[in-house]
Amino acid sequence: MDELNAQVIAATRLVQAGVRWKPGKAQQHLQKRIALGHLEPETQLYDYEAIISALVHDAPAEVYVYIFDDQTYPVVVGTVDNQRWLAMFGLDGVMETAFPPMDAISYLSDSRFVRLGTLQELGL
Repeated sequence: MDELNAQVIAATRLVQAGVRWKPGKAQQHLQKRIALGHLEPETQLYDYEAIISALVHDAPAEVYVYIFDDQTYPVVVGTVDNQRWLAMFGLDGVMETAFPPMDAISYLSDSRFVRLGTLQELGL
């Protein structure tokens, strides 16, 4: 688990340094969040990325790993502007998605999520 923690910490630091998306995916993710009502229609990409940045810099936010098809994805869950948000990214620090889950507790109860601690507990 120490190696995994080190990889998650490194990936989270990359996201803290700046939100990066897969080529061509940033606007697609933004439009999906707007279409689902997670963000206001006038939301710009920098607004969406500001939410993600605030989340990954919030010391009490919780850090998980999500394991799917032999891939490990760091996940940070916390509160931004009085709303629970989840950000998932690769071990390379590139964003997969960020959204406000309807019921974070139920969502995170899936056995594929493993809690590592808070950002603060991990030294982030």
